[in-house]
Amino acid sequence: MKRWENETMKKIIAGMAAVFAALGLILAVVLMPANSQEPSQNETELTAGMVNQIPAPASCVRLTYSEGSFMSWLGSLGLKKNGSIRIFDGSTVRSGAYHVWAVVDMPLLFQDDLEQCADYCMRFWAEYNKASFGEQGEFFLYDYNGRKKYFRNSGLSFVKFLRNSMSCSNSFSILKGGIPVSDADARPGDMFVQNETGGIGHVSMIMDACREESGRIYFLVGFSFMPAQEFHIEKAPPEYGRDGWFDLEGYRNYLAAFYNYGTPHLRRF
Repeated sequence: MKRWENETMKKIIAGMAAVFAALGLILAVVLMPANSQEPSQNETELTAGMVNQIPAPASCVRLTYSEGSFMSWLGSLGLKKNGSIRIFDGSTVRSGAYHVWAVVDMPLLFQDDLEQCADYCMRFWAEYNKASFGEQGEFFLYDYNGRKKYFRNSGLSFVKFLRNSMSCSNSFSILKGGIPVSDADARPGDMFVQNETGGIGHVSMIMDACREESGRIYFLVGFSFMPAQEFHIEKAPPEYGRDGWFDLEGYRNYLAAFYNYGTPHLRRF
């Protein structure tokens, strides 16, 4: 092939790649829910600095967990001072896309479309284990079929292990590999996993819990989404919970209304 023909072909291929990339971003925006209630990005002036400082509903008692547990670690995660959600390309999620309680102050690790819903849950689990037990800990993530893959046996750095795991697994992997959890046993760190086919699904993680006098338990629940973006805590509209917190039935109904990626199943790492 002559040089000018080769250069022309390269330009055509580059142009096609740009078109497909643009179509991917458009699809991600289309998939992003358009909430009929049009909430603002910051619905309240949140003064909490950590997840466990987000105000619980009146007369509710926040549940506590043993120091050093994954549940306690999630509650100690810091929150961004504003409610802006950064996307991997440096832009921000449009105002009104979600009901936002707060955004977890853990910036994206990669500058590509990788850290979506299931991936941020994996990252929380990995970061907790690294902080608690060091890089020689026995923590695991999953391959696509839900088989445990242990970091210690991978021969990879922590960041490369995360990238490899996120690239090769998704919500289906957590559904297959995660421990099934009953409603009565639900706690922070447990995930609502939606994926019936192995393709596109969704994962939300419980971040905190409280109990009212009647015994009913309410939860703070959050997620990342498409395109890859920071993890935020979703604020429950009144019909799905109480004072911004979801009950389990309310969150399932919320998913059915706004994120209908299949039946949600509770799973645990």
